[in-house]
Amino acid sequence: MTALMSSAYASMHGGSDIALATPARRTLAECLLEKGYWTGGFTANPLCGSAAGFHRGFGTYRDARRELSLPPEAPTDWKSEWPRLLEMGIPPRDTRTYVDAHELTDLGLQWLSNRSPDGPYFLWLHYLDPHWPCQMAARPSTPEELRDAWQDIDVFRNRVWPSRGTFDPGEEARLRWARRYRECLTTTDVEIGRLLGELRIRPDWDRTIIAVTGDHGEELFERGTWHHSWNQLHREGIHVPLIVRVPGIRPLSLSEPVGLLDLAPTLLDFAGITPPSMMMGKSLRSTMEGRPHASGPVFTEMMGHEDSAAYRLAIRDGEWKYIYDFEDPHNSKLFRISEDPDERLNMRDRCASVLRRFEQMRLAHVTLGLTSLMQRLRPSPEGTAAGMAGIRRAELRVPSPDDLEIAGDGIMREQLEALGYL
Repeated sequence: MTALMSSAYASMHGGSDIALATPARRTLAECLLEKGYWTGGFTANPLCGSAAGFHRGFGTYRDARRELSLPPEAPTDWKSEWPRLLEMGIPPRDTRTYVDAHELTDLGLQWLSNRSPDGPYFLWLHYLDPHWPCQMAARPSTPEELRDAWQDIDVFRNRVWPSRGTFDPGEEARLRWARRYRECLTTTDVEIGRLLGELRIRPDWDRTIIAVTGDHGEELFERGTWHHSWNQLHREGIHVPLIVRVPGIRPLSLSEPVGLLDLAPTLLDFAGITPPSMMMGKSLRSTMEGRPHASGPVFTEMMGHEDSAAYRLAIRDGEWKYIYDFEDPHNSKLFRISEDPDERLNMRDRCASVLRRFEQMRLAHVTLGLTSLMQRLRPSPEGTAAGMAGIRRAELRVPSPDDLEIAGDGIMREQLEALGYL
């Protein structure tokens, strides 16, 4: 999300994997607000909220949360079932800890209807439904469904998370979790369709640009892990859709990969705004208008939060893809995508010259990130080692449960626990 909103890697923000920590790196919303755009942002994910700096540049911003209780439409006779639920160890409340896609779309449409009709606008909606652990697309309608949903959450918290995603829940649960993921994708797709339907009847539809993308995929045990917190940077974890609709431009399909870094400069380009010099992505406008695509290496960083992988980096360049894991630095991976699209055959020991080229790109990228880190932290004159030793861990991690208790934010804490971040 840092890359998406600022067109800079997380490491360029001083190593934080969640926060827009460098004010000098202006965000997409800030650039548009400065040029007179009405800006509204709504996120269902607390990690992409105002506490992490994602409100920057939004005239209206909302960390969309919901009370953790049974929905009003729950059957009234559920109350008679609560003792039985408690006997089963199931909390007598809804399993949904975040605003769902329908609710989030409503918030966006309400903002559109209330804003001034004059001037351009930028609306950002960050849906969370297709996010692990996927919750039921339809709210549980029976105590048994509620029990199953809470048992799945319990397995995730107490078995999947401590094992760093490697716990195998068995075939029945694997199939159920994969089915729920598909259901949540469909639910989100329907809500995006509802949003587009409302936009289409507006008088400014012929001047409206639409961009739909995701910040990551989910691992569904394809390689022995669940979730994305241990993202191995294979295809299932990082190959996300990018759909951009610009009035007057004929549709085309691009086979070469691009990075999320490129989206903000692209939108600014179409808005007639020069991207800030510190944005690292390149506008895709010329490609979308039919000119040859200037392909180049695409970098993907994985900066794990607590109990996750420390640092992983994937580089895609032409037909090759390279993956480096800080925790296993001597066993990097190299795949020839043209012959092995599922990334199963590691070619590192067969293609030494290709491997060296990617190692050089990795070292250059990591050096650039380290330079950004040192500039932000301003190490002491006594030396780099002393300066690095003074880094407070709080600057480089997800808020802890104690932090949230101090802040008095119990709802956010439960949301983060349910999503697997605490």
